[in-house]
Amino acid sequence: MVKLDISINFCVFMLFIYLLEFCYGDVIEVPPLNINQQNLLKHLSLRDIKIDFPALYVFGDSFVDNGNNKVILGNEDAIGGGYLPFEIDFDGKSTGQVTNGRIGVDFIATVGGLPYPPPIMGMSKIDRKTISTGVNYASGSSGLLPQNGHVLHKNVINFFQQVDLFENSTMKDLKGTFDSPKKLKKYLSKSLFFIHHASNDLGVTFEVEMKKKYSIDTYAKLLIKELSKQLQRLYTLGARKFFVSNVSPLGCSPYSINTIIHSGPCVEETNKRVSLYNDLLPDLLEKLQSSLSGSKFVHGDIYKVFQDVFESPESYGFKDVNSLCCIDKNGTRIQVCAPNIDPCEDRKTRVFFDPFHPSEAMHFLWARRFLKDSSICSPINLIQLMQA
Repeated sequence: MVKLDISINFCVFMLFIYLLEFCYGDVIEVPPLNINQQNLLKHLSLRDIKIDFPALYVFGDSFVDNGNNKVILGNEDAIGGGYLPFEIDFDGKSTGQVTNGRIGVDFIATVGGLPYPPPIMGMSKIDRKTISTGVNYASGSSGLLPQNGHVLHKNVINFFQQVDLFENSTMKDLKGTFDSPKKLKKYLSKSLFFIHHASNDLGVTFEVEMKKKYSIDTYAKLLIKELSKQLQRLYTLGARKFFVSNVSPLGCSPYSINTIIHSGPCVEETNKRVSLYNDLLPDLLEKLQSSLSGSKFVHGDIYKVFQDVFESPESYGFKDVNSLCCIDKNGTRIQVCAPNIDPCEDRKTRVFFDPFHPSEAMHFLWARRFLKDSSICSPINLIQLMQA
């Protein structure tokens, strides 16, 4: 009888451990600010691995913009950020990231032992000539198509312009940093090129402008064609390691929920539009890898990261999946934060910080899953790409 009780107790204990690890194993605990590489790897349970890549180059929109729009559009611009409460958890330094703290690529840089890649528009000529650990070219409101970002702001940097900056500014400076073309070629082949684009193309820009010109099927193919063109340009310039994210479920953002009539928790029409583009992306990346010698293209499914959270928020430590954390000027819940008004206190348990953009906790989650989780990355995860 005693042995039976012991066996039952042991089984209950093991069941508890199983549930703790597998049912609640992804609960978010955002690492402290200024955490170093070694401690972040421990935080991510990534001990005893070697990561060695020399630079992180970031291209995209406001999900990964860390200050370019602040320079382009000014501190008080609603899309550019640049004022509190944005980055209130970033030592109160509002550098231009449109969230309450760090963004996903900040965590990725730290995992690689690199500083946060500086925004290209905020760099001096001297900085541009000496930096060799990466640069951020992302610009909020920008799009894949040359004309798309200008629907919202005429001065944002679209993807082809971001690649132009890499080619005409960064590449020229790098040639002066390395004493031989062979060393530069090796450096570029080891560097990581991170791309997150098409959110604006498929969101507000389509609703305002592009649906008058294109069916969604034609439009999605047009976006894929432009993405392919720019990725091949980067390859020609020397890039070899590409991590390309798809688009999150825009129909579940507070902006969509509060502006578009819908039934159910999200605006399914918007999500279906996003899915048409997302479904084309893996095939494109596979074709590019097979045709471009020495290249590695990894697909990151950020749509599924958000979808998993929406389906089971408590499993990840979230309590609110569709409310924004700050107050806009008019109280409409469809504009970004009003300047210098305190945001919600429970932002660590919120998915969104403003109507469009994730909280720091959500940024950390998608970065963590991209780094470790092969179920949302194909054919390998981000850590494996870094090590390749």
